[in-house]
Parts: sequence; structure tokens; C-alpha cells
Amino acid sequence: MAVNHYLRYTKLFEFGKRVQKNYLKLNPRNFYRISRYEYADGDVKSLSGNNSSLVFVIGVHDEKVNCIKLNEVSVEIFSRWFPTILKPTITEADVDSMEMTSDLIINADKSGNGLFESKIKGKSIYNANPRPYRTYNLDGLQYIQEIKLKSETIKEML
Repeated sequence: MAVNHYLRYTKLFEFGKRVQKNYLKLNPRNFYRISRYEYADGDVKSLSGNNSSLVFVIGVHDEKVNCIKLNEVSVEIFSRWFPTILKPTITEADVDSMEMTSDLIINADKSGNGLFESKIKGKSIYNANPRPYRTYNLDGLQYIQEIKLKSETIKEML
């Protein structure tokens, strides 16, 4: 049975505002918590507490959200992987002034293909068991919340 790492991640993140469905704008290269999702078959699943999905959005393309579900990746694997996607010139001052975690991550196209191919596919974060790569229908996201890594968490990884 897969281990859910949700509780360990909650110590690393600041939970922000809810992103409303009617003007949902997901930023690739950012983190979110999904608490309610409607599947293609119409089944709605409410995910509360440690059953919420913490995701890193790789990209958005063709009404699909491609992401890594962090709940299924150990914090240790994430902590080794995350610095590899940071811009190489990041300073502690940059970390202190960030609005969203994506401000610190290397640039990528909205679909996230380049980021996926160079920094995710074949890496330990992608090869975790069960595989944490997920695709969500944009229309199915019913309740989603922005989250960002705490500044002190990022500084420890620099």
C-alpha cells in the first residue's frame, strides 16, 4: 500500500487563497492543493485533510493539467529534486521577495513539455512507486487552493 506523505509536506508549505472555478487560472511551475474534483464520469470526490492532493503543476495544455502528486513522493526525494528546477542565480533575497514559488523556478512553456522532458521524466520524483504523475481535467477542478513553499524551506535547499 502506498504511503501518503501529506502530513510531512504541510510543514513545508504556506496555504494561500482558494482559486475560484469560474476564473480558474493555474500557473504552471506552482503548487496547489486539490480538495474537490469531478471525474469525467460525473463522480465528485471531496478530499479533505490528508486526503487532499498536493500537486506541483508542470503545465496546462488542451484543458488538461499535468502535475506531480506530492502525496506519493517522499519529502526526501522532493528535497533533492526541487533545487534542480530552481533558476541558477537564486539568492536568499529572491526567496524573501517571491510572490509564488513559480517565481524561482526555471522558465518553461505553459504546456510544461520542456520542463517535463529535462527535469522530471526519468528522475527520482517521476519514478516513485506508485508513479506520482497525474493528469486532471481543468473543468473537473472544483476546489483548489494555492500553496507555496515556505521561504525557510527553500533557503535550506539552496
